[in-house]
Amino acid sequence: MKKTLLLLLIPFSSCAAEFPIPYNSELDQSGPMPAAEAAKKMRLPPGFKATVFAAEPNVQNPIAMAWDARGRLWVAENYTYAESGKKFDLNLRDRILIFEDNDGDGRFDTRKVFTDEVQMLTSIEIGHGGVWVMCPPQLRFIPDRNGDDRPDGAPEVVLDGFAVSPEYWHTFANGLRFGPDGWLYGRCGMASAGEIGVPGTPAEHRIPLRGTIWRYHPRRKVVEALSSGTTNPWGHDWNEHGELFFINTVNGHLWHDFAGAHFARLPMVERNPRAYELIDQHADHWHFDTAAGWQKSRDGAANGLGGGHALQYRGHLFTLNMHGRRANQEILERSGSGYAGKHGPDFFIAGDPWFRGMELSCGPDGGVFVADWSDTGECHEYTGVHRTSGRIYKITYDETKPSAFSDLAKCSASELVNLHLHANEWFARQARLELTARAETGRSLDHAKEQLRALFEEQGDVVVKLRSLWTLYTIGALDEAFLRAQLGHSNEHVRTWAIRLLTDTWPLDTVKSQRPAASNSEIRNQKSEIEFVRLARGDKSSLVRLALASTLQRLPVSHRLPLATALIARKEDANDHNLPLLIWYGLIPVADADPAALVVLAAKAELPLTRKFIARRLAEEIEKNPAPLNELLTLTTAKPEAFQADILNGMTDGLAGWRKTRKPAPWDALATNLGNSSNAVLRDRVRDLSVLFGDGRALEAVQKVALDPQADLNARKSALQTLIDNRAPDLRQLCERLLNEPFLNSVAA
Repeated sequence: MKKTLLLLLIPFSSCAAEFPIPYNSELDQSGPMPAAEAAKKMRLPPGFKATVFAAEPNVQNPIAMAWDARGRLWVAENYTYAESGKKFDLNLRDRILIFEDNDGDGRFDTRKVFTDEVQMLTSIEIGHGGVWVMCPPQLRFIPDRNGDDRPDGAPEVVLDGFAVSPEYWHTFANGLRFGPDGWLYGRCGMASAGEIGVPGTPAEHRIPLRGTIWRYHPRRKVVEALSSGTTNPWGHDWNEHGELFFINTVNGHLWHDFAGAHFARLPMVERNPRAYELIDQHADHWHFDTAAGWQKSRDGAANGLGGGHALQYRGHLFTLNMHGRRANQEILERSGSGYAGKHGPDFFIAGDPWFRGMELSCGPDGGVFVADWSDTGECHEYTGVHRTSGRIYKITYDETKPSAFSDLAKCSASELVNLHLHANEWFARQARLELTARAETGRSLDHAKEQLRALFEEQGDVVVKLRSLWTLYTIGALDEAFLRAQLGHSNEHVRTWAIRLLTDTWPLDTVKSQRPAASNSEIRNQKSEIEFVRLARGDKSSLVRLALASTLQRLPVSHRLPLATALIARKEDANDHNLPLLIWYGLIPVADADPAALVVLAAKAELPLTRKFIARRLAEEIEKNPAPLNELLTLTTAKPEAFQADILNGMTDGLAGWRKTRKPAPWDALATNLGNSSNAVLRDRVRDLSVLFGDGRALEAVQKVALDPQADLNARKSALQTLIDNRAPDLRQLCERLLNEPFLNSVAA
């Protein structure tokens, strides 16, 4: 890693060395279809058309796009990404370009190079007086506070520790975008596991990053890994209610993100061993290229929130399908505590065999801009990289008219507030960024605050209410009393965001279920905690309860029981896609700090998964601390059979791979009580556990668990250790067989 870091630190100079000429290593030299022809051959719904905004040689290898307050499109060109044998060619450099369409004809008129002194560039975002660039292992900020389109000086390293996997280098960090709450959001693939922090942060204070979504606050200079899992996210956007959705490759394409989630993932990096089950994708279908086959590579995502879209597409999520050379459509519908994506007709299908869509972005006139990498391969680039091609297409509906504005930075604060009413989300987002920047430089916004408060109070449209609420928050115009009052608002989205904003500065558990170093100085308001418990008991919205379940991981461990008790008592959430698992994630550190408290929770739990996981966790400590499990088994004897089944299932999972252990004191009474049960599965559980508590399991049964690739990793580790401790027959051959299995090899060695 140190070697890579040294190579990436290109010295800043006003007289940079000549830009290295990009070369092609792609074996197929036939080239892409001419850009204009490719645009014509793009199949679109009635009323839509595609045009060429820019094409090679003016843009090549576009990997990301961003917008500024003048409506100019910034494009990141990546030349350093290389074929699989080389991975990165650091003899080359990457560029950031600025395109402007002065006459509104849908094609750029001016092109500038902002900088060509970056490498391994994956993403850019504009705001707060400069350009944010992701160049793993660093997030950098290039200041341009006078707005002359030239860097004011050397890039500032904002964060470091974004690792790049040597085997899966295409999973590196990407996706910079400012969220509605003022944080800068980004993405990262699972294999590029990093330990991130501001430069100089000691190892023990860094935040472990294990895939999905992370975020950084520009003013407070703090970072958190919002969630973990999946494989390689490469596209995200927010819907009109501020809910974040991202797309992913390989193991599910669509995900609704929320704080503290452990999502399903590939076994590239060892997971939190106490996150027993993972939250699956938020879609009722799978996507392939044309039918079945590839489901692997997906890039770019944008919600249809532009004023120029046909109304039937507003709020739908469009995602690029690289292998299918198309944009899929997800119809986002509320489902339980979150959302489920329903499959809609493909938005477009490209006619150019070289089309490789990287990113989608809605512009100020409602047009959708599509970055085309333009090559023959996919993310692994097995046949090389064609660096001298690339396109930006623009898709518009009917006769889209140019937006009548020149520079939002020149608008008055009142004019920026009025843009919160605009039909195109682009204007509301840019207005928020501009007002936030003005607030941070000390400019007076008193009248704008009054206007925003009036919009929130008087507007019937909840979308406008939320836009106003977010901006009031980012400019520092909200206090806790106001936000607590919104916990009683009639709209579930307002209540949800009141919870999120009240807890926005509270540190979040890491993926390892540990409190971050910042939690040592955390500031909380007990009035908010009391209100959260009240909501958890009585609020009818499961979306609100999802926000509360996330909040568990922001509370000090000793403060979690009241909120958890209220949440696990909601019987209607027993089969919810997210809630039982998210609640458990918030209880993981409670098991370490106060295992007896879990017994109390189990007794009150109406969520079967919660009861099962509590029993599993306590069973894992049967030899170190048997008292909590004994207490749980004592109360289980008098519980209904469904409760008893959950406890026995959890114990079975927790002791899988064990050969023998001591019998819990209450076991005989419970086993006798269940011995005549009509439930055959329950009787089998009792019989199997009784063997474990008696003479012990046969080593052959333990070996079967150790060798089962479908078995739980913790169970396999326990089984292998049991075989080693008992010097099982053929132990050497068994261990040699497992040396190539990730996360088992350390035990087998």
